[in-house]
Amino acid sequence: VSDKFTFTLDPIVNLVATYENNNTLSKTTAETAFGFNMQSSLGKKWSSQIAVLSDNSNYPSHIDGLVANKNISPGYGYSKYNRALFAQANITFTADENFTFQLGYGKNFIGDGYRSLFLSDNANSYPYLKVTANVWKLKYMALYTNYQDIRFSEGNVSDYLQKLSTVHYLSFNTFKWLNIGLFESIVWQAQEDNFYRGYDINYFNPVLFLRPTEYSQGSSGNALLGGSLKIKIKKKNILYSQLILDEFLLGEIKAGNGWWANKYGYQFGLKSYDFLTVKNLTLQLEHNMVRPFTYTHSYNPTQISTLQNYAHFNAPLAHPLGANFNETTASLSYQKKRWIIEAMAIISKVGFDTNTTTSVGQDLYIPNNKRVAEYGNTTTQGLTTDIMNTTLKVSYLLNPKSQLLIQAGITNRSYKNSLEDNSSSMFFIGLKTAITNRYFDF
Repeated sequence: VSDKFTFTLDPIVNLVATYENNNTLSKTTAETAFGFNMQSSLGKKWSSQIAVLSDNSNYPSHIDGLVANKNISPGYGYSKYNRALFAQANITFTADENFTFQLGYGKNFIGDGYRSLFLSDNANSYPYLKVTANVWKLKYMALYTNYQDIRFSEGNVSDYLQKLSTVHYLSFNTFKWLNIGLFESIVWQAQEDNFYRGYDINYFNPVLFLRPTEYSQGSSGNALLGGSLKIKIKKKNILYSQLILDEFLLGEIKAGNGWWANKYGYQFGLKSYDFLTVKNLTLQLEHNMVRPFTYTHSYNPTQISTLQNYAHFNAPLAHPLGANFNETTASLSYQKKRWIIEAMAIISKVGFDTNTTTSVGQDLYIPNNKRVAEYGNTTTQGLTTDIMNTTLKVSYLLNPKSQLLIQAGITNRSYKNSLEDNSSSMFFIGLKTAITNRYFDF
């Protein structure tokens, strides 16, 4: 029936207990969150979702430190006294087989990897309008978003500083085995001095290259360009990659002098399904590198800080580590009926900033005109830190439709630099609804 209406309402439950043992302490923490997920559809053209989750949790030490310093709970909203709220909602209109329109408050992810250097689901939800078109071998997305800078708000929504963005992503299936993608994004602040700029109509054109427009408007927006490549090998193996370009000069790259504004990153990865001919066994290998100062932006004397960095709600919009790092991930997952077994190892080398008065290029919230040096910048400079996370977990799907599962596992984490050498083991068990990704492995 063309006007058939469907409606589902499912509870969201996250009840996870974690026992942590590290160099200095042993403690038990509890993740406690409740909410609901409501979904509906009308015929084949209209659908909607509303999900709300109230979180009141304690976390292992390295996450507790993030909550205290940034006032955010990873992937959720503003956090104070271990309380946070997560919400996502959307209404989708599928006009026909070619065009889809979605108005929402949530997250978006561009790419085939575990991480994305374009746009990931690392940060909190945000308002957006997304238009997608599928024509011939082309898939095109225009995404209009409203990000927030919450650093000076003390949690008062009226004091959030507004940032606006346009994202374009074009995916071209050149052959059955080859896909090429082009990415572009620009972020600008809604308020400049005493002028409310709002959403610049020049950036609303869905088929416009943003760089020429930025120059013609004399804009100080933060523009990013990127490209992706995906190659299928014998149907069950995929090689994928991303290249993100913030700024660079070819002459400076050739000179090899470590110019600060050679800002770029890359990703290479492999997915292998039915690995070693074992049905439902999946292998994924991935390497990510991002140069210092990538995704950052400058500030002018009338501003107290940078407002056009590629970040939202005190968190990077792309990779959780921000910039100035190398990372390698390896994972194996196996599913049989309702059982899921996952093993993952992540090795990172990061160059952290140690203060806010100067920048070595890792913290996206430190303006890049506070940089330590014009030349001689190298990836992982600063407080060079080695981080390793290994996790083994077993899950059983109690309700596949609502993604409610019971899960148990163990994580080992080591964190080492010239100031700190810490290792910890965390055993966790709990009942949870897998409605959104949360990243604790950085």
